[in-house]
Amino acid sequence: MSYKKTFQYHLDHVFRDVTSIGSFFFYCILLLTTLAFKKIDLFLMLLFGLFFTGLVTILIRTFYFKPRPNKQTYVNYIDRIDASSFPSWHTSRVIFSSLLIINYFSENYHSLFSIIFLSIATIVSYSRIYLKKHDWIDLTGGIILAIITLKIVN
Repeated sequence: MSYKKTFQYHLDHVFRDVTSIGSFFFYCILLLTTLAFKKIDLFLMLLFGLFFTGLVTILIRTFYFKPRPNKQTYVNYIDRIDASSFPSWHTSRVIFSSLLIINYFSENYHSLFSIIFLSIATIVSYSRIYLKKHDWIDLTGGIILAIITLKIVN
């Protein structure tokens, strides 16, 4: 294998792994962590954010179908929702949770904390484009949904 192919192979795997930070499973781990540290108010805001962004995403995808860059076939309603790409629920989850955590701990942490969380959120969001699951419009929709959700919980 050439150097270029080897590099591409590893880059593909890195982005595949990084994108999992925006997954439903990772979000549930975040929820459980807030409970373990007895941050009930943060837990409730994160839980609301998960359900609200999910509900809005499903409603939009029900009435507006935008195929993913790598098109998926579907045979039923749930497959159709998954095959639609707008807005990016991955992006809305990771942006919302990052902004909420930054805002929640803003008295104790400052710029480095914010830069780390926003960098992670940006890389996860970009991974969706790299993996051809979304395009920039989908990410923009996810970011707007995250900001609206943050305004509702604050």
